[in-house]
Amino acid sequence: MAFLNWMLTFLKAFVGTPALLVGIFTLIGALVLRKKASQVIISTFKVIVGFLILGGGAGVLVGSLNNFQPVFQQVYNLSGVIPNNDAFAGALSKALPEIATLGSLIMLVAMLLNIALALTSRFKYVYLSGHVLYYSSLMLAAVMYVVGFDFNNSALDFTLALVAGAIVLAIYMVISPAVQQRYMRQIVGTDEIALGNTGGFGYALSGLIGEGIAKLSKGKVLSTEEIKFPQSLYFFRNTLVSISLTVFVFYMFAFIPAGIMYELGKIEAGSPAHGVLSNGNWIITMIVQAFTFTAGVEIILAGVRLFVGELVPMFKGISDKLIKNARVAVDCPVVFPYAPNAVIIGFISSFLAGILGMLITVGLGYGNLIPAVILPGLVPHFFLGATAGVFGNVKGGIWGAIVGPFVGGLIITFVPVFFVLGNWTPTTTNALGVLLISSNAADAKNVITLNWGDTDYFIGFIPGILGLIPQAGKWVVFGASLVAYIGLVVDGLLKKFKNKEGKLAN
Repeated sequence: MAFLNWMLTFLKAFVGTPALLVGIFTLIGALVLRKKASQVIISTFKVIVGFLILGGGAGVLVGSLNNFQPVFQQVYNLSGVIPNNDAFAGALSKALPEIATLGSLIMLVAMLLNIALALTSRFKYVYLSGHVLYYSSLMLAAVMYVVGFDFNNSALDFTLALVAGAIVLAIYMVISPAVQQRYMRQIVGTDEIALGNTGGFGYALSGLIGEGIAKLSKGKVLSTEEIKFPQSLYFFRNTLVSISLTVFVFYMFAFIPAGIMYELGKIEAGSPAHGVLSNGNWIITMIVQAFTFTAGVEIILAGVRLFVGELVPMFKGISDKLIKNARVAVDCPVVFPYAPNAVIIGFISSFLAGILGMLITVGLGYGNLIPAVILPGLVPHFFLGATAGVFGNVKGGIWGAIVGPFVGGLIITFVPVFFVLGNWTPTTTNALGVLLISSNAADAKNVITLNWGDTDYFIGFIPGILGLIPQAGKWVVFGASLVAYIGLVVDGLLKKFKNKEGKLAN
């Protein structure tokens, strides 16, 4: 039993590390293409290191945002639920190990079912963003518990919840990249790379909004990368400078008033904001954190540039020999180098939408229409807003990079609202909350003040709503997911059969 637990931990850690997962696929692709041993090693190592650099850059960037968030909340006296997938997944898995166990297995089984769908269905996508898959699998495990699967006391319920959750996730793993691919192809200039991130449907919507803007403008749109600056401001053409200055001004609106409050002794000692401001001189902290944000972006761009050149031809080898016409779906920072100005414009637009969404939730809360105020989570607003900016820009230019992320920013504000309304995340009064309290977890308070924050988490609403059917809810969830998966396989096989008939007829 101890060995099986070790194996589960190992497999979960392995598939949850995108660098190793994509590295293995690169190795397979290089071997399929019969590359020399030296080329196989170089290509595999470059992809692994490139992904680790990307992850390191994301960590640097998130560290800067995590220093900004408590200062921003302190200055503007904000309290409520914060959408933050990384923090919520970490706190939830520690506080509720039974959810974490089921979630880990859902992820592993879903990856196998994803490969089966890539082989048999019309959607030829292999989803390799393991960390976001783990977050999604935790979300689905929690929803399955609420639906009525008693996986703590029933082996049958555990198995049914595992299969249903894995099927829902596997279907998502091929559908989400598919709806984005028409825009992804235009952004990166190749059809071999797709995007695998839990903001996928939001990115596709941003691309569609950009298309609509292009039609209204009759094609006369200015790309964010074609912005012309006066000679005296030409340094703004340098991405590093423009991002640094923009973020610095952005941070000033929080750090300067917070710094004054700190000097006057109006910030409580021991609070998160006090911890940030008291760590050295707060002015220097503000400057360093603004530049740290830019450093994170630059590290991400360097990582993407390192692995993309190796990943495309290697995965083409897999596509040609193993899974015909397959595309690899990787995480959202892969698009950042293609429109750096759209990245920062999309982030700011999404964050402003988050502030507007927060004000709307405040009003709805006063009217007792919703149970929680949703604060703008900086991490999801950056990654989803930045990526939506690139998608909106590809057809809609500057306005596409503004409007698309703004709409996406509003959506990710209300995704947590529906999770709370559906009791699919822990609160102080629902079933998951009771389970949380009974666990006596140290992270219980953190879990209740956090929530999921990406557009694609709405996939959890589907089993959640079906589970509301009295008595038969969990059986409907299991049956519907099974029928949907079989339907995709049958559709793909029929398509292959028709294509073969067409070729024979010619």
